[in-house]
Amino acid sequence: MFSLLFILLLPAVTLGRAVPRGVNPLAAADERIIGGFISASNDHPYAVSLNITVDSGTGLCGGTLISDRVIVTAAHCAIDPDLGTTIPASGMQVGLGSQLRSKQHYVQAISVHPNPQFQPPELTGDIALIFIEPVTFGPHIQAAKIFTGHLGTGTRLTAVGWGMTRPEGGFGSVPDALHETELVVGSQADCSQFAPGYKNADGPQICTENKLLKGKDTCQGDSGTGVFIKVGGQRYLAGLTSYGANLLGDPTCALDDGFGIYTRVSYFRSFVDSMATVEAKQGVAQNRIDGKENDDDSGEGDGEEEEEGDEEDE
Repeated sequence: MFSLLFILLLPAVTLGRAVPRGVNPLAAADERIIGGFISASNDHPYAVSLNITVDSGTGLCGGTLISDRVIVTAAHCAIDPDLGTTIPASGMQVGLGSQLRSKQHYVQAISVHPNPQFQPPELTGDIALIFIEPVTFGPHIQAAKIFTGHLGTGTRLTAVGWGMTRPEGGFGSVPDALHETELVVGSQADCSQFAPGYKNADGPQICTENKLLKGKDTCQGDSGTGVFIKVGGQRYLAGLTSYGANLLGDPTCALDDGFGIYTRVSYFRSFVDSMATVEAKQGVAQNRIDGKENDDDSGEGDGEEEEEGDEEDE
């Protein structure tokens, strides 16, 4: 079975590398960002934590600020795992302003919009938007730009998250500090065995292979948090943590033969922009979300600084 990376903490829910409905989320829990390290202060000022409340407990996911009022996360973080309905804004608290969860400032979500194309058990289109009141940018709060360039086989990415740190799981194993680790984009030949129909990382999903960088992975609690590529000294948002397992369906994180699947954000840009338009008409969002707003560089290109390997994705 696949492991979505959503983590419910009380009494037993995990909203990050989430678990499909009908499965105890903690049953597949293993570790956090695995094989990584604590992120340096202010390295990821766009990363936010999501404290989620549903009838069965409270959960943790992550997200990325892409404007002063819009957060992008995984759709499975925005859907009640028991009811299959959108989690109301009243059940979504957004933590920002620090890479330490204990020092974050929490704001209430105004609206929550999972991608309507996300229809479990099919796991494509795993993206959602959360709208909040406008925040003020500074050293600890910034918006990420969306990467629109090519992601070839062998491209190195950086995943971040506040996922669990111990195999036994539970609230006590969720770290206070944001962690990060490296991942490598896998080949079409291998990834299509895990995700049938997968062609390359420029489609709706990015596939990474653990065998290309052993001992490193995302895991329960990391769902919805960003995966980034560095181009020209700047990080760009490439994907969102969604799910992972090996070909036998073992969801244990960081298996040498495991795969990770990440939603390619730029592929769903029409959804992002359309929802911003809807919210603008309702008086919530007033600025068009655009990765080029702050300058003309949207990270278009091939991620030369992070990419290693061939270009066999066709």
